[in-house]
Amino acid sequence: MKIIINLILLAFSLSSFAQEQGLEIVVTGSRITDYDEMPAVTITKDADFLVQEIRLINDSRSPELRKTEIIESINNLLISSKKIKGIELSYGEGFLTPVNLNDDSLQLIESRKRVDTNYVDIFVKVALNKKHSSKEQIAELRSFISNAKPVSRTEIDIEGDIGLTIVNPEQYRYNILKKINAENSKVKSIVDGSCEIKIMGLESRVMWERSSISELTLYIPYETDLTCK
Repeated sequence: MKIIINLILLAFSLSSFAQEQGLEIVVTGSRITDYDEMPAVTITKDADFLVQEIRLINDSRSPELRKTEIIESINNLLISSKKIKGIELSYGEGFLTPVNLNDDSLQLIESRKRVDTNYVDIFVKVALNKKHSSKEQIAELRSFISNAKPVSRTEIDIEGDIGLTIVNPEQYRYNILKKINAENSKVKSIVDGSCEIKIMGLESRVMWERSSISELTLYIPYETDLTCK
C-alpha cells in the first residue's frame, strides 16, 4: 500500500509541476509509422498549434547593427501577428516561450559557416481551429511568413517542416490512467479468475508521438504482467 501511495504522490507532483509551469512542447518530424514500442492504451488529442521554425540571419558589419536589425525584424513580425487572430511567436528548444524582446534569454548566435553573421531561431504558430482545415491553416502560416518584413540585411529562412505543439501534456495523465484501468479490468474479466494482473510504470511521465498532420498520440509507457496459477 505504501508503494502505491508513493507512486500516486509522485504522479501528482509531476502533473502539478507541469500544470503550474504551463509547459508548451514542440513536436517536429513526420507522422510516425512504427507503433511497436507503444503500450496498448493511448489517447489521441488535437495539437494546440501548428508551428513553423524560422531562422532570422543578418550579416551586417557591426555586431550592434546585426542585433538591432534582427530585433527590428522580429518586432515587425510581432506587430503583424497581432493583426491576425491565432498567430503567435515563440522561441526555445523543446519547450516554447512567447517571444519577449525585453527578455535577455532571446540570444543571437554567431554563425559558424558565415563570417560576421548572427542568427536567431523562433517559431511562428497558428492556433488550430476545427472550423478550418489543417491545409488552410498551414497555408495561412506560410503566407504570414512570406509576407514578413525583414529589416535591411536580415533574411528569413524556413527551418524544417511544419510541426505541432501541445500545452501541458501532463494534464491528460488521469484520462490515460482511467483508460488503462478500464482496459485491464476488461482483460481481468476475460481471463481465468486465478490470473493476476500487475501494472508497472504508471509513475512515468506522459509521452507523445505525432500521429497525423494535426494530432498527437499520448501515452504512459506502462507494462502489464499477467500471471496465471
